[in-house]
Amino acid sequence: MTRDPDRPDPDALLAAVRREERSPGRGRLKIFFGFSPGVGKTYAMLQAAQRLRAEGVDVVAGIVETHGRGETAGLLEGIEVLPRLDVAYRGHVLRDFDLDAAIVRRPAVLLLDELAHTNAPGLRHEKRWQDVLEVLDSGIDVHTTLNVQHVESVVDLVEETTGIRVRETVPDTILERADEMELVDLPPDELLGRLRDGKIYLPEVAKQAVERFFKRSNLLQLRELALVRMARRVGSDVEETKRATAGRGRGVAERLVVGVGAGAGSARAIRDTARIAAGLRAEWLAVTVRRPFARPDSGAEAAALEENLRLAEALGGQTSRVAAASVAAGLIDEARRVMATRIVVGRPRPGRWRALVREPVLDRLVRESGPIDVVVAGAAVSDQGVPPPPASPPDRLGRWVRMLAIVGGVVAAALFVGRMLRPWVDDHDMAVVSLLITVVATLRLGRAAGVLAVVLGALGIDLLFLHPEFELAVSDTKEIVSLILLLSAGVVVAELIVRVLAQRELAVTTERRLTRLLDLSQRLAAAATGDDVGVALAAMAADVTGGRAEVMVRTPSGELCTAGRAGVVDHASEDSGVMLWCHEFGEPAGRGMATLPGARITCLPLRESGRGLGVLVVGCMPPRDLTRDELELLASAGRQAAARLAMLVTSR
Repeated sequence: MTRDPDRPDPDALLAAVRREERSPGRGRLKIFFGFSPGVGKTYAMLQAAQRLRAEGVDVVAGIVETHGRGETAGLLEGIEVLPRLDVAYRGHVLRDFDLDAAIVRRPAVLLLDELAHTNAPGLRHEKRWQDVLEVLDSGIDVHTTLNVQHVESVVDLVEETTGIRVRETVPDTILERADEMELVDLPPDELLGRLRDGKIYLPEVAKQAVERFFKRSNLLQLRELALVRMARRVGSDVEETKRATAGRGRGVAERLVVGVGAGAGSARAIRDTARIAAGLRAEWLAVTVRRPFARPDSGAEAAALEENLRLAEALGGQTSRVAAASVAAGLIDEARRVMATRIVVGRPRPGRWRALVREPVLDRLVRESGPIDVVVAGAAVSDQGVPPPPASPPDRLGRWVRMLAIVGGVVAAALFVGRMLRPWVDDHDMAVVSLLITVVATLRLGRAAGVLAVVLGALGIDLLFLHPEFELAVSDTKEIVSLILLLSAGVVVAELIVRVLAQRELAVTTERRLTRLLDLSQRLAAAATGDDVGVALAAMAADVTGGRAEVMVRTPSGELCTAGRAGVVDHASEDSGVMLWCHEFGEPAGRGMATLPGARITCLPLRESGRGLGVLVVGCMPPRDLTRDELELLASAGRQAAARLAMLVTSR
């Protein structure tokens, strides 16, 4: 059945109604948007604030950066300015926004300059945009400022344009949540004139700024980025309005899948995908593929992959981990499963030797994707990720010395015994012994030890068993071939053993995860009280993290009390504010989280149908960030526990 094109789109109509009937407890966000410092964003924000104040609106300045500009400072006259919070850090006192004071003051409109600002260490949130979200949730309207170069999805484009890497960024999702965006524009020539006249920076600072950032070519391209972003915003608003009221019906919805690895190229592909999806008003999914018998990621590669997945979530995408025989097969299968219309991948580096033995990922995607478009994003990068940072020389040297001593000693002993048993033992027998030592060394010490064992074994066989003896030389061509085959076989065996061990570990981890979830489900099904639920969840959390866990459940009076624990969580009493914030706002908080990352505990909310039921508290000794796998498993367990708690509360 086809929809009448003259009828409103039900989904768009519902979205419009939700925007109009916004939760009465949530404030409105207005962003004054520009392309460069000095275009007048803060000035425009203060002008709007003075107009509101003249209308009787309660306007308060939380943070306004005048940068010594007299005209801007003059617009603060008559507006209440909140005192800044003093934060001691490394012998200095940093002055920053006092979030709690602003919420207690509760103005109608709060002015918060520089949305992309990084807060002083030790404050509740790492970034100012996170402060803004909490202020909005408390029912206060916020006016703020932002430059286009601080939008996360355009960071790579800005770096290509200006040669400067922007470190302070704001997720695109914050711009999407804004109720209003006002473009503050200024011709680049006029901006440069203001800079020369000292109206933006002091003269000595202005000179450096012109040399590094304020070049006319840079400003023109940044202005274009800002105008395109605003045009896209206006266009999407118009399109949604048309769909909500009537107009033409929308065709097949766009959906994008982006391949994610450990490399810097994946970050660029993620940002490009976010921009494409924003322009198309499309959903998108970041997919990382695990291949059987693939070389396991190093610690640095695993950390880089986690960072890329966090970037995808920050930009509004969903994430997925899949297992497949190849990267291309995994991306195509996942794209078909979610009915994606495009697959985005980073550009592979040309001239790789592996292309001689294995079909490149991009070629296979193009060949097998069928009706799904393949988009190549970003600059030429390796799809295998960035190399791990080198270990410090003392650690690396010590590891190699120990490995050489162990492996060398075992190989030398085997060669000595073989030499003593001649003529009953020849070079062919020793080749088999060398491979056996390679297998054991790889199993016990890793890939490098296995390769070292086969190299030392080949050298020893040449020295002690091949003519001429006691010389590193071979007179027979056949024996040269045998040594080459021995080396090749040893290297291949070491690599295969490492990959098999990695797959075994992955299989064990997956099995353990399923077993834990099944065991928790059984214990929750048998739980008769909230304490039973708390004990079951705490036991699983402690088992998963290797730390201690405590489950706090909300009582009828609204307080949090302990329902179950597995060990005593250290520092839980000192960081009780983290638990309260997590419970009140329904967001993870504490160590490793975006909110209150300086805490020594990690708190995950227990919620069902938007209602807060409690908090899962985890503490490790020594304190550490929980991995993504651990967080995903605990989140899944928390959802099960919250559902059971809700059933028990309802049945009372």
